[in-house]
Amino acid sequence: MKSISNITPSLSLLVLASVLGAPEALAQDSGPEENSPVGLLESPAMPRIYWGQTSRFTNSFNPAIGMAFDASLINMDSDDEDGFDARLNLAEVTMQGPLSPNWWGGFALETNSEEVALTESALYYTGLGDRSAIRAGKFFADFGKQMQIHVHDLDIPDRPAVLREYLGFELPGTGIQYDHWSPIGDDTAFRFSVGLFSEMSAHDHGDHGGHDDHEGHDDDHGDEHGGVEMHMEGGYRDLSDMIMTARATAMTDVGTNGVFQIGASIKTVPDFAFEGEGENDLAEEVEFEAEGLDQSVTGFDLTYEWNSDDGMSGWTLGGEFVRVSGDVAGEIVNDETALVDLEVFNGDVQGYYAFAQHDMDDTNSFGVMISTFEHLEEEAPEETETSIYWNHWPTEYTRLRLAAVNVDSEEEEDSQALVFQLNGWFGAHGHPYNW
Repeated sequence: MKSISNITPSLSLLVLASVLGAPEALAQDSGPEENSPVGLLESPAMPRIYWGQTSRFTNSFNPAIGMAFDASLINMDSDDEDGFDARLNLAEVTMQGPLSPNWWGGFALETNSEEVALTESALYYTGLGDRSAIRAGKFFADFGKQMQIHVHDLDIPDRPAVLREYLGFELPGTGIQYDHWSPIGDDTAFRFSVGLFSEMSAHDHGDHGGHDDHEGHDDDHGDEHGGVEMHMEGGYRDLSDMIMTARATAMTDVGTNGVFQIGASIKTVPDFAFEGEGENDLAEEVEFEAEGLDQSVTGFDLTYEWNSDDGMSGWTLGGEFVRVSGDVAGEIVNDETALVDLEVFNGDVQGYYAFAQHDMDDTNSFGVMISTFEHLEEEAPEETETSIYWNHWPTEYTRLRLAAVNVDSEEEEDSQALVFQLNGWFGAHGHPYNW
């Protein structure tokens, strides 16, 4: 009989949108189970966790401090961009440590040499029992398999294109989240989370794959699509106007060496506005705002992972379907006439990503990922991004990646990129995330 703490890979189950919502529980340590408040559950297609010389659960040095870096050399071939570009995608400082037996906290400070952002700063309470936790502060939304993970920690070259379009490169929010997991029989585990946020905005520290986002994202005020900004008014809100996230997921053993995971997620924004500016025929700037809008994002994900008997090689297959419904976009129309106006597109757009990854040994893996989505526009033009990648770990703290990325767009010119990426860390490194 396997204990729940020995189940490693997995993905997500179903979300009852009206009941669930919120950010995740605690991160897992790679040390013994007694040092981990929620067990040693991990997920397929998630990064390896190397805490370095110390972790937030040891007293060898408190708090645990680390620095991560992520840089790329990109060769782009498109009508707009052609040639080489060197990029500092990220330099990150993290600190985390216990405050008491039932409390711990941490933060992550990031820069790409152009801006500095505090992407995480939260407290975690684990005194509710071995399988429950509450977090409060600023942390990544618990949506799907990936959004609670920093981009530089992913095994794939970049956030899948459909997630970048609908949720952003990264999605931190300020709020509170309850998380709980429990065993179902001997081979299955179930987890759910519910969260409420007063603010949440997409965050971007650089496109690792070399292809700039079609719409762009604004970290200070909301998400920007085609010059029209998605904006939530500041100040106090009714409880019914808060952003809600929810996730439910279950994973189970399949045979001796396989794990299957299924999950569902939801994010609702019940009250926001689109803001934009246009110029009339008198060259006058005109400002517009459409208020009282609402939007929801739902996702369903599947993952299967198989490992060899010695654990040195294996396969991971997975994918996620994402749908955006409601007031999905705003557009300035009749821009050069006296009848400038802001139109809101109400409808549905959708997309997906799927991947397959083969771990050849403990230092090399290769994979392929494809992501197709409809843009957040009334015409909903489609775009497909395909990536082939190879990861190599020369040390447990350093990763080299070579990736080829192709973008096929109905709206813009097609493009190709060859990406050489280097990332790693010093000291302790790890971000709280769940399976």
